[in-house]
Amino acid sequence: MAFRRGMIRTTVALGVALTIGVPLTAGAQGFGSNTPPPYTPEPDARDLQAVLFNWTWHMGMLRGVDEHELVVSLEYQGNGTIQVDGESCTLTSYRASTNYQTLGQRIQYTCTLRNGDTHSDIEVVSGQYAWNEDIPGAELVPGEGKATPMPSAVQERLIRLWASPQGAPKAALAGAGLDLTAMETRNPGAVVAGGSDRVGSTAVSWEDDRPVVAYLIPGVPGAMAAATLDERYMAERVVVTQGETTTEFTYGNYDDWNNPLNKIELYYAGRTTERRNGDVVRDLTTVETETGSVYVVMPVPDSVRAAITPGAPPEPRVLFASDRTAELESQEPTPRLADGKPDLTGNWGSRGMNWRYGNRRCAPTQLEGCSPMWNQNVDFELEAPSRFGPNRPIYKPEHWDKVIALDMWTNREDPVMTCQPLGVPRQGSPRRIYHTPSDITFLYGAGTDGGGGYSEMRVIPTDGHQMHVVERFTRQGDEILYEVTVEDPEVLAEPWVMTPRVLQLNDSPNAGLLPERGTCEAYELEDIATQLRH
Repeated sequence: MAFRRGMIRTTVALGVALTIGVPLTAGAQGFGSNTPPPYTPEPDARDLQAVLFNWTWHMGMLRGVDEHELVVSLEYQGNGTIQVDGESCTLTSYRASTNYQTLGQRIQYTCTLRNGDTHSDIEVVSGQYAWNEDIPGAELVPGEGKATPMPSAVQERLIRLWASPQGAPKAALAGAGLDLTAMETRNPGAVVAGGSDRVGSTAVSWEDDRPVVAYLIPGVPGAMAAATLDERYMAERVVVTQGETTTEFTYGNYDDWNNPLNKIELYYAGRTTERRNGDVVRDLTTVETETGSVYVVMPVPDSVRAAITPGAPPEPRVLFASDRTAELESQEPTPRLADGKPDLTGNWGSRGMNWRYGNRRCAPTQLEGCSPMWNQNVDFELEAPSRFGPNRPIYKPEHWDKVIALDMWTNREDPVMTCQPLGVPRQGSPRRIYHTPSDITFLYGAGTDGGGGYSEMRVIPTDGHQMHVVERFTRQGDEILYEVTVEDPEVLAEPWVMTPRVLQLNDSPNAGLLPERGTCEAYELEDIATQLRH
């Protein structure tokens, strides 16, 4: 497998480029193959700590050198039958799009009834709101589509989300006290206390030498789930009881159902049957999945928000450390130019995303030929900056599938893979700033995306303004608050306010020097053999 080398490139960019949604990034951390794993259960361990670790470990959900749970979003396509008004309807298409960071799911399906009539629907749940759409993303753009509030469907749809192959272990981990919103503490073995059958509201028991994990369904009062795991620590049965209603999900034929060019060994059930009080309501056979943190959003329409009073406390918005509000703390005076304006001159560094992809050990269910270097490739897909983070731009629904397609084909479509500039705002904050009364010059560091590395220069006249990207620099002492707003009414449903970042002054005389990184060389320009980013 070929790896691209870095390069030095100096360009003058007077325009701006809007790229696929990406949080501001910092260089990736490197980890050696001898880094000790954070936790290894004993072979016959039966406590909850070991079971939760083995569940997510065997499913391929633990990624990065510290093996943190990293399933962000996924797409599912299947066929089979679905119950419509008490009648079985044969599916001609079924697509489920799930986001676990901002908690929502959109299920689109079309089926044929026994009399030959066609039935289509789009079912959405987002936090404590549920609605049906006549087109994907209805009412997100004013005047386009109709969203029908479905308050009575909230709990049913949340149960389906939290009883799914990836949702079930996530809910069990949350009940055991694992903060799924904190990037730093998401390895279940290293966080969940050992030696006990119960931690928090999650417990484990054993039936016929198989673990049964009991957990609460988040956001659904009184709903308790029991997940029975098979010999590979994958859920074969999840039973959810709530009052007089019992919903049973049975799963089988687990495999990596991603397309042949994008196998990342993250497992999903090949067969799913959902029963409510004994009656089959959905019987699905998997056609294809995409588990590499794809673009999935489900903003709540204003009409739905106005029509529904949440029946349970709303789920808090997921925030990672890199997504929290940034504040200036410096008490030093702000240097100023002769005209009194703040002087931004200096060498600036910032704390970015704590990427932790690296030489992870092979999980028990990975195929023969797995290696730490292979895992670095497949893990980067889940945590790559273009895919990761809850603060993503809200594209107009007409562009959603295009965004997913571009993201899936980064090896072919991403300009960084052919040694081109990243553009603004993807390049991130400048490393070196020269400020004069007439202009500002930005120098950028290399390797900000973790792909090809290069340096870039932008010269911006201060007697005008940018049309689509507004960068705001607020200097206080030896710090700068860097804020970016992206406006593109043709592509975005609303302006995208990126996660703010604090830049810190570096007084080292060599801090502004740009390293020599050789010449960037692009590979596989014609024949792209894999969708795995490399």
